[in-house]
Amino acid sequence: MPVKTLFHCLPLLFLLSFFRHTALGQEVPDYTRVYHPVINQAELRIVEKDYQQALEAYKQAFASVPSPFARDYYNAAVTALLLHERKETFRYLEGLVKKGVSLEYLERQPVFDSLRTTRHWRKFARKYPKRRRKYDERFNQELRADLDELYARDQYFREAEGGWRVHGDTIKQIEVANTAKLLDWIETYGYPGEDQIGVADTLEQLPRFSIVIVRQTLARKGYDFSDVLTKAVQQGRIAPQPVAYLLDQQAGRNKYGSRAYVRVNCTKCSESEEMKKLGDFLVRKLEEEELQRIDARRQELGLEPLWEYQRKIRHNAADDRFKLNYTWSVANFQVPSNEAAKVLLDGLTLAE
Repeated sequence: MPVKTLFHCLPLLFLLSFFRHTALGQEVPDYTRVYHPVINQAELRIVEKDYQQALEAYKQAFASVPSPFARDYYNAAVTALLLHERKETFRYLEGLVKKGVSLEYLERQPVFDSLRTTRHWRKFARKYPKRRRKYDERFNQELRADLDELYARDQYFREAEGGWRVHGDTIKQIEVANTAKLLDWIETYGYPGEDQIGVADTLEQLPRFSIVIVRQTLARKGYDFSDVLTKAVQQGRIAPQPVAYLLDQQAGRNKYGSRAYVRVNCTKCSESEEMKKLGDFLVRKLEEEELQRIDARRQELGLEPLWEYQRKIRHNAADDRFKLNYTWSVANFQVPSNEAAKVLLDGLTLAE
C-alpha cells in the first residue's frame, strides 16, 4: 500500500476490539487492561517495601500475557533476590537474556554483586553464550539495523558543519522519508517491539528509531502517531511510559504527565529564601480538572495516576536498585545565575 494511502487508512486500522490478533491467529490480550495495571501494583508494593506482595503481582502479570517486558523481568529479579528466592531470581535473569540484555550489563549492576560469587551465577554465565546465540537467531537483526539507520540518517546533517542553518531543507526531506519508511515497516511487521528487535544489550528506555516519532510534532504539522502508538501499547509491543513520553513530545506539552517533576540547579547562585527550591523536586500547580484529564489519558494507556508515578520517581531517587523512573521523568535545568533561576522557578512549587 502506498504510504500516502496508508496515512489516510491508518485511523480505521486501529479501531480494534478488546482482544488483538497476531498473524498466527492467536488472541493477544489488551496489555493496558490485564498487564500494566498489575505491574503498577507490583511497583507500588516495591515503594512500600512489601516485596512478597510485589513478587506475587509480578507473577500474576507475567502469567496474563504471552511476553512480559524486560524492565519488569529486571525488577522482578531484584524483588526475588531480596526475598532470597534464588530460583525465581535466575528465572527472570534468564528472561532478560532471552530479550537481548547482555551478561556484561547485568554484571555491572551493583544489586547483583552478591550473586556473582555463587555457583548459580557461574552456571548462569556459562550458559550465557548459548542463550545469546538463540537470541541472535530469533530476533530480526536486519530490521533492527534498518531501524538504527533511521537514527543515523536523522543525525547526519544535524551534526554536519552548519547543522540546521545550512541543511534545514535536507533535514526536513529526511524526516519525511524516515517517517514513510517507519510506517511501511510497521505495516509489514507491526510496531517493532522487544520480541522482534530485542533491547539492544541493555534495558534501553526507547530504541533509537523513536527519534522519527519525536520529530513529528504538532507545531510542525508532523504525522500524528497517536493511533499507531495506542495500538502498539495495547498489543504489548511498547510499554505505556515511553508512549506517554512520545505523545507528549508530539503534542509539545505534558498531556500525559511523562515529565512528572522539574529540577533547577545552579552552582553560582547565592543563598536566599527564593533559592531554597533549587535542586529539589518541583511541580507546576495544576487545576483539579487538568489533573483529572491527565489521569484519564494515562489510564487509557494502562498507566497509574500521576501521583503514583511521582511516588515511584521519588523512591527511585532514594533506592536505585529498581528501575522505577525514566530519563524523561524529571526535567533538569542548569542555570548560571540567580536571575535565570528566578525565571525558571516562577510558577513552580515544592512537591508534597
